[in-house]
Amino acid sequence: MTVNDVVEDGAINILSQPILVPLDGSDVATGILPYVLQIAGKANTPLVLFTAVDPDAIDCPASVMSAESPSAGEPTAVCRVRIEESSRVHAQDTLHGVATCLKDDGMEAKATVTIGDPAEEILRVAEAEGCGLIAMSTHGRNPIGRSILGSITDRVIRASNIPVLTVTPVRARKNREEGAPLTTIVAPLDGSELSQHALPYVERLARILSMEVLLTRVVRTEHPVYTDTELGFWVPEFREEMNWEATEYLEQVAQHLRDKGLTVRSQVLAGPAARALLNLAHETPQNLIAMITRGRTGLSRWMMGSVASTLVRRSGAPVLVLPAGLPARPWLPVAAPGAAKALVSAHLSPGIGRGQPVVSRG
Repeated sequence: MTVNDVVEDGAINILSQPILVPLDGSDVATGILPYVLQIAGKANTPLVLFTAVDPDAIDCPASVMSAESPSAGEPTAVCRVRIEESSRVHAQDTLHGVATCLKDDGMEAKATVTIGDPAEEILRVAEAEGCGLIAMSTHGRNPIGRSILGSITDRVIRASNIPVLTVTPVRARKNREEGAPLTTIVAPLDGSELSQHALPYVERLARILSMEVLLTRVVRTEHPVYTDTELGFWVPEFREEMNWEATEYLEQVAQHLRDKGLTVRSQVLAGPAARALLNLAHETPQNLIAMITRGRTGLSRWMMGSVASTLVRRSGAPVLVLPAGLPARPWLPVAAPGAAKALVSAHLSPGIGRGQPVVSRG
């Protein structure tokens, strides 16, 4: 099965395809493995362990640089080739050892090492191997050269056309110490059709991993937002109505999933979206956050949604980033503007221009 294969519900079955696991020899990088093993073990998914040797990070010793040679550039070129090959062999041996251990535990795993720009190589190998998921740490440093993580993770998330699972070093270290498995999938929704594209993937993961689903929606009641016609402020008196609408929407989605045999609960949050979701992540240990990003594809053109970016960097939870271009069946009706929004519009008289604040009346 390739990444373009679609199952009957209109979503790619990402767990029927290999998982690419970029490693760099550091403990930080291997922190992703417990999460990968939980997923791959229950889904019987093969793993592709991968390291990219970055040629731009290789420095030649000064003794080689000063060696006499008919060509001034030859010593550096020869040194680079020698170090690249030595690094490749070392990385291959290291990954082979990890793969052997995984095989002894009943996992299917292979090791692959290439030379080139890490982000580009990760994406290229993921496509070549027909992977359905990339799983990597958000920080780390490659003893072979520069880090293949950190900023590399950002580049991969921004350009990947398949989901990327990330975890921070702090969470990985805590997982190693406590050994507690993931128990809950948190699915942030905003009422849009795009955010609902995450639901078929959440459903499949929850079913395979026997996890509870926590649906969330953030209500911003005291921040400027665009209504259909004007820029206004949600005022405190609309909080109850906004909360009611969000609760009703989440319950509709939750019941749909419950009817399919899943355990689901929902929670309405208040405040700026990123902050509210960060607080939830910190309050609910052993969770995995799954959400769709917004933006365009391509290493140089894509900008990760600000909320997803914040969660990846600061939530402390594993985050499954689903690219906006993933196929998904039409799910539920998009949340329509409700009474609360109508109340705000009613407070905007025809004479009020864009940018004027809405004020509470009476």
